[in-house]
Formats: sequence, C-alpha cells, structure tokens
Amino acid sequence: AANKELEAFSYSVSHDLRAPLRSIDGFSQALMEDHTDILNEQAKEYLQRVRKASQRMGQLIDDMLKLSRLNRVEMTINKVDLSETATTIIEEFKKEEPTRKIDFIIQDKLIADGDANLLRILLENLLGNAWKFTKKCKRAKIEFGKTQRGKETVFFVRDNGAGFDMKYANKLFIPFQRLHDDADYPGTGIGLG
Repeated sequence: AANKELEAFSYSVSHDLRAPLRSIDGFSQALMEDHTDILNEQAKEYLQRVRKASQRMGQLIDDMLKLSRLNRVEMTINKVDLSETATTIIEEFKKEEPTRKIDFIIQDKLIADGDANLLRILLENLLGNAWKFTKKCKRAKIEFGKTQRGKETVFFVRDNGAGFDMKYANKLFIPFQRLHDDADYPGTGIGLG
C-alpha cells in the first residue's frame, strides 16, 4: 500500500510540475528570442538562470520517477557479466565526451548473481560518478574490479577524482544529499549523482 501511495504521489508530482516548468522555460526562451534587442545583459542573464533552474527541476523530477520505479520492477536473478556491462557503459560515456583522457581498468570475468537491469543501473551510477568526479584530472583513472574480504567477494569502483570528506560518508546513499558544489559537479543527488 505504501509503495502504491508513493507511486501515485510521484506520478502526480511529476505530472503537476512538468507543465508549469515547461511554461517557465518556454516563456523565458521566448522572451530572450523575441525581445533580445530591448533586454540588457543583466536581464538576459536572469532569464538564462530561470531557464537553467527550470531545466534542473525537470531533471530532478525525472530522477525521482526513475528512483520510484526501481521498487516496482520484478527481479530476475541470473549470472551477470559485470565486466561486459561496465565496458558497455564506459563506451557510452566515451561517445558523449570523446576528448576526455581517461585510463580504464576493468577486471575480466567479474561475474555476479543478480538482476541484470538493476546491476546495470548500479554500475551506471557508480561509473557515472567516477566519470563526473574525475573531470578535473589531467589524466583520470577509473578502475572496476573485485577483491576478497575474508569469505566475502567485494566489487569496487575506484578513481583518482575529487573524493569526499569521510565524515560525510553516511550521506552518500541518501537521495538528494550532495557532497560537492553543483557548479563544479552538477547533479541532483539521486542515483549517487
């Protein structure tokens, strides 16, 4: 019942907020395009800020909906080749930003039991954060592998990026919590971003 209420609430919020946000963004753009000759630079900057904020809110709504949908998916447990999944994700990142210089180290044959779709989402978020937080490195390095801790196999994503203060580690997996400035590392705080 709680999940159904959350789903209904998420849909309602999404639906009720999207239309006004599109209007704010659209009318701001129309003002800039149709009246550019009478707007001073400060007015243009304000309109750009309004557009950017409305677009960010739209992204936040999309991210909230994705998060709410994760609870509704039926899991199918299979053996999943995480090395292959990670390689595919990295190739997609490279296509988006082909000029970035990043060394990728992905261990071969990283196999796990789990839902392939959910594991892909997890890796997209972890590798996406590594990609984002290494953007200021001259030569970024991102690793995906596994290690043993006693009898337990532990998978890891490691990078040489910005990092974070360990005293805030408890906030890492809480939706909407951000550990870095949005200007340097934009994101919504959903999906580790």
